[in-house]
Amino acid sequence: MRVAAGVILIIAAVFNLLASLGYLAGGAVTSGAADLTEAAYMQGAELTDQEKKDIENIKNEIGGSGVGFLAFGVFLLVSVGILIAGAVFLFQDKKPQFIMVAGGMAILAEVIGILITNFGVTNIVGLVGGVLAIIAAKSMSNGVVSPVEAE
Repeated sequence: MRVAAGVILIIAAVFNLLASLGYLAGGAVTSGAADLTEAAYMQGAELTDQEKKDIENIKNEIGGSGVGFLAFGVFLLVSVGILIAGAVFLFQDKKPQFIMVAGGMAILAEVIGILITNFGVTNIVGLVGGVLAIIAAKSMSNGVVSPVEAE
């Protein structure tokens, strides 16, 4: 089970890497659009008070979501390294506490991703990998003899 959990964590890490690039790019584009809106607002011709208020509302809404996308992209990028390290420790049968953290981070990343977008197949991979990693780490910390040690 440790090997399966490790392989699934690596697959989830690859998915998180690709998603992080998308969220970072989307956050940068969205933040840039907010800045562009502000620049247009500053250069704009004579605008009514209602038009100024509408532009300000759009700028605030777009700018906030851009920062959120950037933050989640950075979180996913950090999770990639932690998930791969957790998989390596699963293969080595070492550091069960770190493996639990990696499993928890995999689950957390998928739950946040589901809340931002929607539920998909890639979310299942991360959730299953996180749960299997936690189960494998708990069996390591309980003193259960691994198949390698039994020989």
